[in-house]
Amino acid sequence: QRNKSRKWKAHAIKITSKVQEWVKKGAVNCYHILLMLEAETAVLNGDKELAKQKYDAAITASARVGFIHDRALANERAGEYMFHLGDKYLAFHYLNVAIQLYSRWGAKAKAEHLLSKHKILLNEDHTPVINKTIERRWSLLASKEKSANIDEELHPRRRSFMKRRLTMIKRYE
Repeated sequence: QRNKSRKWKAHAIKITSKVQEWVKKGAVNCYHILLMLEAETAVLNGDKELAKQKYDAAITASARVGFIHDRALANERAGEYMFHLGDKYLAFHYLNVAIQLYSRWGAKAKAEHLLSKHKILLNEDHTPVINKTIERRWSLLASKEKSANIDEELHPRRRSFMKRRLTMIKRYE
């Protein structure tokens, strides 16, 4: 068991270094893959904050290059990790986005698989509470509250996410 684990970790390190070489040589289509690999490595090492940062960066990078399937995968993995940590709000967010992206890409079976696998999170009693929380936070953004108001209103872990969204909304006005 232990030797298998070491073998797979060594293989992951080898693949990650190969992808790093590609990115250094200018292969921009691989950057989001490198970020996903780094996020998975951070998960294995128990670095929760770094894992979340890398997942978010992978999601953004894959959106920039237009790889909807990789963006869906990064959201799925981030959602699974947040669910494992017990953060139902972020798990709901990531998994919901993953399901939407898989559906848009045409992977209906994958979307249905995620729905059935996480039906407790996505369909049960606490989902309306999560939806109300999301609606309240998005209404804050839609009404263009100042950053100070958002800082007072939101949990510190979600503050930076909401600030980025507010910046994006202002940018496209």
